[in-house]
Amino acid sequence: MEEFATAFETMTGPLGTTKRVESARNLWAVVAKAAAWLHTDRPEISSLAELGTVDARALAAVLVTPAGDQRLAAMRTLMGFSPLVRPEFTTELARLRFPRSSTARQPYTAQEAQRIAVVARGILRQARERIRGSWEIVHTYRAGGFDDLDPLDPHRSLAEVLDHCARTGDVPRSPISGGYAPVSKRTGEGRSLASMLHVTAGEVWAFAVLLTAETGFNASMLAELPAPAFRATAPGESAIALLRLSKPRRGPRSEMTLPLDTIPRAFHSPPGDARPVQVRQTSLSSALGVFALLIELTTPARELLGTDLALAYHGGQAGAGGSRLRAGMPQAFRSHRSRWVRAWLSGDPVEDELLLGISLDRLRKTHLERNRRPVAHTPGTLARYLRRMDRVTVEGFQIVREALDDEVAKALHRRKMTVTVNAAEAEHAARGTDDTVLGACTDFEHSPEDGQRCRRNFLHCLDCSNARAFPQHLPMQLLVLDELHAQRDTMSRVRQVTELAGRIAQLSAIVEEYESAQREQARAAITDDHRRLVGRLFTGDLDTP
Repeated sequence: MEEFATAFETMTGPLGTTKRVESARNLWAVVAKAAAWLHTDRPEISSLAELGTVDARALAAVLVTPAGDQRLAAMRTLMGFSPLVRPEFTTELARLRFPRSSTARQPYTAQEAQRIAVVARGILRQARERIRGSWEIVHTYRAGGFDDLDPLDPHRSLAEVLDHCARTGDVPRSPISGGYAPVSKRTGEGRSLASMLHVTAGEVWAFAVLLTAETGFNASMLAELPAPAFRATAPGESAIALLRLSKPRRGPRSEMTLPLDTIPRAFHSPPGDARPVQVRQTSLSSALGVFALLIELTTPARELLGTDLALAYHGGQAGAGGSRLRAGMPQAFRSHRSRWVRAWLSGDPVEDELLLGISLDRLRKTHLERNRRPVAHTPGTLARYLRRMDRVTVEGFQIVREALDDEVAKALHRRKMTVTVNAAEAEHAARGTDDTVLGACTDFEHSPEDGQRCRRNFLHCLDCSNARAFPQHLPMQLLVLDELHAQRDTMSRVRQVTELAGRIAQLSAIVEEYESAQREQARAAITDDHRRLVGRLFTGDLDTP
């Protein structure tokens, strides 16, 4: 276990690859799993240096889960940081491949995302009214607004306690016993007095839900979201804030600046909207509006904690140092969510399950699906996300299908090569023509396109009114059609549609004019000379310079 710990320390240290606390926790879980396997199955091993290829396969079988081999990948990386592990062990770990689950959590539908957003905004509006009202009481108390009331008046007592909470982050304590002073820690509604001035864990979670839906940020980015932001617009303009963020695992590309904007121009208020500009630009329907409210409501907690993280909240129970204030992303276990959204549960099993199972990962995918732009990752990473989204796949197939149909229709309409199937008629019609690759030409010196000598590729014979196709050309046509089909697997979708689909449709239409027996006879007549000629056609050797 000491050798595991040494490798773990190296991997999570300044020169290691793991930079975030959550990633380190996940890695430590993998270490604990591997250590338990060694203790149970290989108790005779006293050092990692004794591990061999058989041990690599056995350990991999323990670490792989139905969801994939992510744990095995983490173990491979970890073993690379241990100088004691033999090369054959790490090589075997790298060689092993296990099938990953082909399923992925799908984005929310528009209706599901709308329902989640409505609930999150409702939670934040209630928090906004409560916290602004409580701070108004504090400011009034500090300005002497309660001095005329009796010291035992409940309104003055509440103001005094809230003022103490605002300054210390906790309710008053007895100077003698150290316990809470003889004043209720909760209001008449059963709410913590401290939470009257600060957002709670559930409300911070609601902020995270809306920010993820509006920006596509993942949980690790939100956990370290900085409060300072640079306003990049002048007063009176649609506001944009620029955030400095970091994703250490991206290496040299870890530092980035990402924008938060207001409502898109398509949804701007009409000229006659009477609401103040500040109200319109702090709407909870925009990324900047959510961020602005978050910064406003969490400023007191950040000042008491001495942190610049945007997410700061009252945690309810005392943590390290006795403080009940926290910074960062709260743990969103299902039991916690059931408490946070309790007031919004309707009794409908489907709708309640949606709220109780809110996933930031699915919200992020919903944002990517809607906007189709990378968010703190490369275009390649975005493409991998989109490929695993069912709706995007169906949409992609539909787009390709429509493009293919359009290209095929245009190509078939453009095709002018005439086909003579009967051998006797073909022999008569072939007089005075010159053979090309796919057919014969009646007038090579005068192209219908410009009247000049033809200089186009032989595939363009399919579009030429001078071109004729006879049975003796069928072997070459079959070979060219086979080669076009083979090239589809090596081309991008765009090239398949624009370069191949039309030619394949044209040749297929010509070949289908023959009887099946004629096609079989022609395929049997294919020679090496035919194959060499087709090869030269596709390498460009037959093109006119």
